[in-house]
Amino acid sequence: MRIRVPYESAEERGVFLDLEVDERNLVYSFVPQEPSAIPDLIEALAKAVENPIGGRKLSELLKGAKKVTIITENQFRQAPVKEVLPWLLSEIGNAGADPTIVIGCGKVPPLSPSEIEEKLGHDVVKSGVEIYCNDVTKPENYVFIGITSAGTPLWIHRKVKEADVIITISTTQATLWGYGGSGMIIPAVSGNETIEINHIMSLAPDCLPGNNSCKMQQDKYEAARIAGVSMGINMIVSNRCDVIYINAGDFVEAHKEAVSFYDSVYRFKTDALKRKKADIAIVGSSAPTDHLFFHTGWAVVNALPVVKEGGTIIFTTPCPGYGSWPGFALMDLMLDFLPPTPENHERVLRAFYDKTRELWAGCIWYKIYTAMLYADIYLVTKAENFEMARKLGFKVFGSLNDAYNAALDKHGRDAKVAFIPYGRYTVIDV
Repeated sequence: MRIRVPYESAEERGVFLDLEVDERNLVYSFVPQEPSAIPDLIEALAKAVENPIGGRKLSELLKGAKKVTIITENQFRQAPVKEVLPWLLSEIGNAGADPTIVIGCGKVPPLSPSEIEEKLGHDVVKSGVEIYCNDVTKPENYVFIGITSAGTPLWIHRKVKEADVIITISTTQATLWGYGGSGMIIPAVSGNETIEINHIMSLAPDCLPGNNSCKMQQDKYEAARIAGVSMGINMIVSNRCDVIYINAGDFVEAHKEAVSFYDSVYRFKTDALKRKKADIAIVGSSAPTDHLFFHTGWAVVNALPVVKEGGTIIFTTPCPGYGSWPGFALMDLMLDFLPPTPENHERVLRAFYDKTRELWAGCIWYKIYTAMLYADIYLVTKAENFEMARKLGFKVFGSLNDAYNAALDKHGRDAKVAFIPYGRYTVIDV
């Protein structure tokens, strides 16, 4: 039978690679049934903020407020803030409050003026509203507000601390440490020390895709409580780049509700995996998962529950790069620890401890590194990525058919195959 494997980037949508797989080989298929787009996003937003999941209505929050800070995500997250900001800013202005926007970059470099306009929209930028990017190179921008129960000291952006009302707008999606949308204080608008100490928890065994109870996730929730976030607005963006869900309310409770909806679409469980795992997983990359392997590569980790130890994950991901960053930017941080071996794994952990490697990036490449200890990773990507991908220890192929035939040569013609078209979105329980 023919399967169609997504091979998309943010700029090239609707691209698929076709592959013939014998029906006797294809034993698992994890294809989400995504809902249709919300027909009127602003109408849905207006309804959500006045019918919050826990917490107070937006109209109640704005009564008497003087300073309102809106925290958005950076350019690598998909919630379409430029579609909802004009309405939200109008509501804030009509209430007599003064709005400020802080773009939650975490430790990603601040956005350029053109990137800010692309993220927030031309009209918002030209409206005169104050706009800031989180920039950890400027410690004077941060205010200390306390310590979480896990021991994370909280330095947050001054413009967040100064606000009477704090509103976050975020994307709910499975990540390597739980779910996106929880990190709108840590790391989004936090100082360097706060981010690094929190991210130590990414090394914990409970820090897994789709585990909303992991220590790192809970620390982020607590940080949002301490910071006094007034309302969280959560969106889920489908692989078609459509908003299929939106809610608002108490930062933690509304996010948990968004996670529940996400799981109803993208989470799978099959008892058969307890008895027999796949030899080969074929995993695709969709447009919302972006430009860089540093982000698309999360799909490799998501596929691990499906394949046996020593199995093969075939991942199709073009990774065209972003601006001056090549497609495999930041992955070179793990070059000194190759090949992936138990001994080199210990060296990685020591490097995090002595701070020769930072955890804001390490929390991503480390997960991929440990995946390489478990399974072989075959990549189908653009030719300009071949050299770096090979240096990183991946087997690289110019076509999906070549990669699949190589995997069959390794595992035999009776190999069991799993198909995960939207790898970064998918959570699989065993």
